[in-house]
Formats: sequence, structure tokens, C-alpha cells
Amino acid sequence: MYRRTAKIMMRTAMCAVPLLATSCALPTRQPEVTDVRPVPAERVFPLADQGPSTGNVVVTRDIGAINGMCAVGVMVDEKMAAHLNTAETVTFALKPGRHLMTATVLEATGLCALGVTKAAMARRRSTEILVDVDTTRKYRLSYPTVDSSPVIEPAF
Repeated sequence: MYRRTAKIMMRTAMCAVPLLATSCALPTRQPEVTDVRPVPAERVFPLADQGPSTGNVVVTRDIGAINGMCAVGVMVDEKMAAHLNTAETVTFALKPGRHLMTATVLEATGLCALGVTKAAMARRRSTEILVDVDTTRKYRLSYPTVDSSPVIEPAF
């Protein structure tokens, strides 16, 4: 009985490990609109006064296995603006003009620390965006590859 159970467990492990490894190597993907939820208010931080005329910038975090359990920071003009988990979205009302949106890995603890190097945590990827009055621009927060830092890119 013991040998049979051991064989079954070994076969299961032999099948499960490659599947898990493959899913971790896949890039993240945009969530379905019905799966997206707003970032809780306690993880959205105040920005400097943007004035009376603004445009909206919407950032939605992708879903997927890569750092899926770890929050990612979004900075606006070098100031921390929000911490996003997977399938969360946040809207920033920004004054017209150029802004710098930056995605950064937050402190990795617990499962988030597995495979995360200090160099990866130190990397930040920034995107310059242009905001117009009364317009909404949508961006996605993604991980293109397993060993990359998070990226903010236009969403379509």
C-alpha cells in the first residue's frame, strides 16, 4: 500500500512541477473587465494639488503567476501614489502636461521574496505620459517576463 501511494505521489509531482514552472514563466495578461476591482483607499496615497482642470490616468494591474501575490508600487512624478495587487485599478486626476509614471517592486517578504534579488527590487521602470484636460488614458501594469521589473504601458 505504501509503495503504491508513493508511486502515485511521485507521478503527480512529475506532472505538476513542469506545469507550475511553465505557468510561472508566462508573462502576465490583462484581466477581464468584470474581474477588475478598485484599489482600497488605504493603498492610494495623496498627490500634490493638480489644479481645477485635469485629465484621468487609469492604471490596471495585470493578472498572472509572476509576482501575483506581491503588491507593486505606482509612482506619479517620483511620489508613491498607490500599491496595486493583481486585477486592481486606480484612477489619478492629473494636471495637463507631461508626467512620469513609475512601477516599482515593493519590499519582498514571505512568498514574494522567493527568487527576488536585491537588484530586481532596486530596478524601476518609468514611462513618460502626456495628460490632456478632460481625457482618460488607460495603462496596464504588467510583468513582460519572469526576470523583468514591472512595466507601465498603454492598454488597448
